Amino acid sequence: MKIISINTSLPRKISFNKKIISTSIFKEPKNCELQVSKNGIEGDRQADLSVHGGLDKAVYAYSYKHYAHWSKLLKKDFSKNYGLIGENLTIDNFDERKIFIGDEFRISKVVLKITQPRIPCYKITIKMNEKNFMKYFIEHNFLGTYMKVLNEGKIQKGDEIELINRESQTMSVFDISKLIFSENNVEAMKKAIAIPLLTDEIKQRFNERLVKLGHYDTI
Repeated sequence: MKIISINTSLPRKISFNKKIISTSIFKEPKNCELQVSKNGIEGDRQADLSVHGGLDKAVYAYSYKHYAHWSKLLKKDFSKNYGLIGENLTIDNFDERKIFIGDEFRISKVVLKITQPRIPCYKITIKMNEKNFMKYFIEHNFLGTYMKVLNEGKIQKGDEIELINRESQTMSVFDISKLIFSENNVEAMKKAIAIPLLTDEIKQRFNERLVKLGHYDTI
């Protein structure tokens, strides 16, 4: 695997539904070496840290292979629109079915750990200029993944990405995504909650659903 594009942005204000909102979803490709710190990539900052960013969601990665799917669905060529859905790292083939919570990847001297799938908000519909895009995004489970920075350093476009560690107690990013949005599988939710490296944000979602279903043993 390798990095096709590194994309960053600072928050900017846009007009939407007669309101002014702040967003960092309009990422732009950077053709230079960039520093990766515990808080994210140089030149990148999130507008709303309550839902994006932070140590567990410092870097957001997405598969370039998904671009073809969105191009076909929306009948528009996105092949050169790097940072398409607001990702920091556009990776040639980063399949959520083959990537697992807790996976550690090395890029040059940087080490990143998978923490959770992306939970999309309405701003992705603005970015894609399609009112139903958040629904499509969730239905297809092409959500991409957030990553925590274990080792800081510099990266650049074209760098190779190497899987260096996989935990024994884990689930794929795809299965976690499916569980978040479309399944009430009690045993699978309990299994997910037991994954040490899954974020508290996602565990809380599953705990709340389990309580509603009458299961209290994971609280």
